[in-house]
Amino acid sequence: MLDYRGLIALHAVHELQNFELAAKKLFITQSAVSQRIKCLEDFYGEPLLIRTLPYRLTQLGRQLIGHFKKICLLEDELAQELGAIEIQPQICVAINRDSLETWFLDLIEQNQKVFRGIVLEIIADDQELTINYLKNGSVSACLSTAAKEIIGGKATFLGSMHYTLVASPTFVKKYFSFKNPLKCLENAPAIKFDKNDYLHERYLEKFFGINGADLKYNIMPSVKGFKTLTMLGYGYALIPKIDILKELESKQLIEIYPDHTWEIPLYWHYWSVQSKLYQKFNADMIALAKAKLA
Repeated sequence: MLDYRGLIALHAVHELQNFELAAKKLFITQSAVSQRIKCLEDFYGEPLLIRTLPYRLTQLGRQLIGHFKKICLLEDELAQELGAIEIQPQICVAINRDSLETWFLDLIEQNQKVFRGIVLEIIADDQELTINYLKNGSVSACLSTAAKEIIGGKATFLGSMHYTLVASPTFVKKYFSFKNPLKCLENAPAIKFDKNDYLHERYLEKFFGINGADLKYNIMPSVKGFKTLTMLGYGYALIPKIDILKELESKQLIEIYPDHTWEIPLYWHYWSVQSKLYQKFNADMIALAKAKLA
């Protein structure tokens, strides 16, 4: 039988990043929080929490917290069925920023019945990294480019994001008037989201065989700012079409190579835990996202 008091203490410290705040939340002393976690570690014979700020879970710690969150979902559902209290299940989702700030926010706005019944927490990261949050138990579901289901989980294909290379008309005239596309792409300043964003580089390598690592990049870690910087002529950028339909129609942005659109597949990953509330949320999300990305 798992020591759930220890798991609750471990989860509170990791979530709040503070032993004192965890103690206040659990209405126990700080030493009691430490002792509960230590007892759990003694039982398994290895550390569960790396005690340097920011506090991080070890691999075993992540597995235990992942299991704990699944149990919480089942307990919330049972409490609702028994009519003890009105429970709003907490669901944490990892999603890439492009999806979050384009179609996912529209889903929340247009389908409030689905989202008002839960406490929603969102973690934003690259679409190739979001699956790691589900694997280590940090989230209950995620949007990812990975097609393979994780152990104990399910994956459903939602649709694709279509990325196209664009720039302002003035920028295109200045940098892309040459016949040699390789020379244009290598000499013109580009824009990417942050230093961990390799989508632009992979696009250039896929369609043009260019090593984009050595290009000159403007860095803009904001979806809205990314588009604005491109429209102002600071560089050319790879942007999902769903985010720039109006700008393309009004000629504020121009597709540089319209024949080279990159489709990025998106999959919804979630646990197989048998919670009706949790599974209904995932079913609703899948149906809504498929319709949005169709």
